[in-house]
Amino acid sequence: MTPKEPEPHREVERKFRVHGLFRLPELAVGGITAVHDQGTDVLEATYHDTNDLRLAREGITLRRRTGGPDEGWHLKVPVPKADPGVREELRLPLDAGGRGKPPAELLSLVRAIVRDRSVRPVATLRTERTTRLLLGEDDAPLAELVDDTVSVVAGDGHVAARFRELELEEAEEGTGEALQPLVDSLVGAGAVAGEFVSKAVRALGPLASRPAEVPEPPDTGPKDPAREAIRAHLARHTRALRLADMAVRRDADDSVHQMRVATRRLRSGLRVFRPLLDRTWADELRDELGWVAGSLGGYRDREVLLARLDEHAGELPEDLPVAEVRALLRRRLRREMTEARKQALETLGSERYLALQDALVAACADPPTLDEAERPAGEVLPPLVKKAWKRLSRDAEQLLADEGSGEGAPDEEWHTARKAAKKARYSVEACVPVFGDDAATLAKQLSNVTDVLGEHQDGAVAAEAVRGMAATGRVGAEVAFAMGVLHEVERDHVERTRSQFAQLWPEVRRRKLRKWLEA
Repeated sequence: MTPKEPEPHREVERKFRVHGLFRLPELAVGGITAVHDQGTDVLEATYHDTNDLRLAREGITLRRRTGGPDEGWHLKVPVPKADPGVREELRLPLDAGGRGKPPAELLSLVRAIVRDRSVRPVATLRTERTTRLLLGEDDAPLAELVDDTVSVVAGDGHVAARFRELELEEAEEGTGEALQPLVDSLVGAGAVAGEFVSKAVRALGPLASRPAEVPEPPDTGPKDPAREAIRAHLARHTRALRLADMAVRRDADDSVHQMRVATRRLRSGLRVFRPLLDRTWADELRDELGWVAGSLGGYRDREVLLARLDEHAGELPEDLPVAEVRALLRRRLRREMTEARKQALETLGSERYLALQDALVAACADPPTLDEAERPAGEVLPPLVKKAWKRLSRDAEQLLADEGSGEGAPDEEWHTARKAAKKARYSVEACVPVFGDDAATLAKQLSNVTDVLGEHQDGAVAAEAVRGMAATGRVGAEVAFAMGVLHEVERDHVERTRSQFAQLWPEVRRRKLRKWLEA
């Protein structure tokens, strides 16, 4: 049987804790023009997790639910950079797996969290749900308000606990403002807002509320030991990596890019902080992170290339076969993207990758630092960042000198400067939580540098890719000519970025941006 693809659904909801005798206020307030009672359903949900409740502690729920219009298997995962009430829900039908046997298609999405732990039933909840559909202008659905009375069912079938809660789920993102009068009305009637705890977590008790394997790092300042700044950096970007991992597995937009960024920031931190770390350990971890970033590179590079060339094909003269050029680009690059994604998913499913996840969890808990790392971060970190800055400054000055003489600097030299700029940027960004606005200002300027140099690299790569496609001899003469024109379009973009960098660099190298490094 061919595995079913999980059906995604973006869930934007607000929870309210209420007592058993709570009475709903008037609901047709603000932008709500009508309320339709959808009746009452009885739902029974069996939640699945590891013995140490890894999923619940990450804000993830995996359940098999019977009853109601959306019965089936549901996996709810956090959405990167979104509010706590926003989660992605992936659904499969009931027959995708029996109780205690979650579908492999859903388990694979949380593999980096679960790793070698088995997943089993951990709680059963029986819910009496009354649903009200809230409509706005022109009878457009704004939200659903569900009133749930929840019974926690023990293993022998008796009810171990009971509670009541309300959930206000937006019909689509962006309707929150129209619902605010209702939120105010519910709170005024005694509902407790700001509840983001899932039903399963409430039922599972204190263990489910413990910090995640990699908890949100605390703030660190210049007077704190450098070790704490290192640990916070590792935790911050390991958390980003794990969120991006789940997004890559479900093929979410921009997920590969975000995962590569997280791996690069981890690698950069390990390089910058290396004098404060056990060197063998740091180098081995960097190598493994580099392996992951490389495995994702094929897909991401082609994704960027296709988007760029598809857009710039619009700059071709109208008398050229633009549609045929675009069709050629999409056909070739999408085929390569399919193969590259397959290889990336093989990496994420490998034992080597899961071992890396174990290593990152251990690193966030107790990185092997040297005695020097016990000194204040304000004393120890600036000299390390200055090394990365000096490398960039040297490369940038040489680049502009070469660009101003003869035929200009070759693309390879620009690419070298780009790599130095990214290392400098990431090293400064690693210090922003410690040094605040001063470091953030320099990080922003370095971000501008990497944007310009990244645009240069993308243009140079695109130009060569177009040249290669046109030279295969498998395209007609008119298309080959149009591809030649597209090559020149890309080289024009490259030249513009060279001028932009020459104008930008004097602003970036101003000494006052680096005064915090001299403290």
